[in-house]
Amino acid sequence: MKDEVAFSGLEAAIVLIAFVVVAGVFSFVMLGTGFLVTQKAEEITYSGMKQTTSNLLLDGYIYAESSRFSSVAFYVKVPDSGEPLNVADMYIIYGANNEVPKKADFTPTSGLLPPGENTKIILQANSPNPGGKFTIEIKPPIGAPTLIVRTLPIGYEGGVIRY
Repeated sequence: MKDEVAFSGLEAAIVLIAFVVVAGVFSFVMLGTGFLVTQKAEEITYSGMKQTTSNLLLDGYIYAESSRFSSVAFYVKVPDSGEPLNVADMYIIYGANNEVPKKADFTPTSGLLPPGENTKIILQANSPNPGGKFTIEIKPPIGAPTLIVRTLPIGYEGGVIRY
């Protein structure tokens, strides 16, 4: 028994310290990764909230500016909890009579639209056939587009397009 090599307390302490150091480094790396993932998730959440609160809403009816339906007017607004929107940065796509929808020229009545307020949009549009459908898609720079689909009544002679 004299020649057998024994495991001393000093060697055990060195191994224990090595395990503690490795575990400490590993836990530090895991905490850092957790904090990074939490920060990215927070950024994604705020970005999603900003996009969902930046939608435009149709505020009221759609009006034809003349009986020949050469232009359309309607009001849009940003919800009360939304982000301010620069109206000049959005674009509108208009389609009628089963034609391919195209980007439309429009005249906004304001520049920056704060939450809760509306603005009038005047859209230069070709007339749909009586009883025909027309679509207006409003695409803000941030947020989801707003799609408006209406059918022109058969006996339409100008004014409000209600439904």
